[in-house]
Amino acid sequence: MSTFRVNSTNSEACLAAGSNRLQQPDFVTVADFGNLALAYRKAAKGKKKRDDIARFSMHWESNLLSLRNNLLDGSFQPGGYKIFTVHEKKTRTIMAAPFIDRIVHHAVCNVVSPVLERSMVPNTCANRPGKGTKAGLELYSRFSLRYRYVLKCDIRQYFPSIDRDILFASLGVKVHDPRLLRLIADILNVAPLTEAECDWFPGDTLLTPLERRRGLPIGNMTSQVWANWYLNGLDHYVMDYCGFGAYIRYVDDFVIFSDCKKSLNALKQDITRYLERLRLRIHPEKSRVYRTCDGVPFLGFRNFRGFRTLLKGNIRRFKRRIRRKIKEVNDGVLPMGSLNSSIAGWCGHARMGDTWLLRDSLQRRMLQWRGPGEALPRAAWGLVEQQQRQPVRRVPEQQQPEQQEQQQRVSLCSAVP
Repeated sequence: MSTFRVNSTNSEACLAAGSNRLQQPDFVTVADFGNLALAYRKAAKGKKKRDDIARFSMHWESNLLSLRNNLLDGSFQPGGYKIFTVHEKKTRTIMAAPFIDRIVHHAVCNVVSPVLERSMVPNTCANRPGKGTKAGLELYSRFSLRYRYVLKCDIRQYFPSIDRDILFASLGVKVHDPRLLRLIADILNVAPLTEAECDWFPGDTLLTPLERRRGLPIGNMTSQVWANWYLNGLDHYVMDYCGFGAYIRYVDDFVIFSDCKKSLNALKQDITRYLERLRLRIHPEKSRVYRTCDGVPFLGFRNFRGFRTLLKGNIRRFKRRIRRKIKEVNDGVLPMGSLNSSIAGWCGHARMGDTWLLRDSLQRRMLQWRGPGEALPRAAWGLVEQQQRQPVRRVPEQQQPEQQEQQQRVSLCSAVP
């Protein structure tokens, strides 16, 4: 049973959604076999060697037909999540749904996302076709050359703080099929509630933060799309109502450009009050006004006027990960191809910045120890590290003429009584 109610006149829903009602998504399109087959290919892409996906893929046609029948007769129920913690840059709790549930997530997004796209501004770059990190960085470079100041904001604990009632109401503005809304509600209800700091907003009682259902599971395809949609009202508020067109948002990170520092500080206060209606808080330490020439951390890079460099934390995490994989390759746990794929993937990300010297030094270092298809033994890798730390010693024949002449003068002076 769904615990949500749809009210299209809800003021909170109107904050996060527009009023475009053309071509409404329906449940029959979600449960269509062709849509489920496309969702299966997306969910299994790059993961077909996993045991659960391999078992499903052996009879994928009959499994998809069974899933379609379960959806149409209303017997489909989402399964439980596998929860684990990842410690990279910050501690995150990842919730992995069963594979068949991930197929349903993709099927829902295939139908609902195009409808949400029509109401979103073009400067939102996350989880959208034709957008991404590269598009956001290029847009930042263009704006940084035109404006003197930039307001960089980050929302504190964004995924754990998303209010599910407000999110469901905002989706109800675009989705009107009761069966599809019931499926969306089931996906939201089955996800465990995430732990986040209790915040009190205007109009709350003492127990209101404990009564609200909050949090989206990090790892779902639906969570990425819905988290991007949740701040769609903020995009229109900044660009249409406040008139700041030089605006970029990537999920919960957003930057706003202007030549007036005071106007950006005033806008920050307006955004703070607007986000209170969505029950969100701006991160107090990561939200401030910068000069565009000073270098602003955004999307993993430090952005200056005309060039960008990788953040040092990104480089440290990559080196730590590569050292761990080198050890696994030397121990025979991982093949050499896995290490090469990790390096190629990171270099593809680093190539978006001015990192030619960094990538060249990494390549030269890898050539010192990488053999034809396999890694050097552990002792040889330690020897290479030791040789790199030792200073270069010059033999007497390699001394410069000035040094030889200076040494001769010293010896002649010492010979004089």
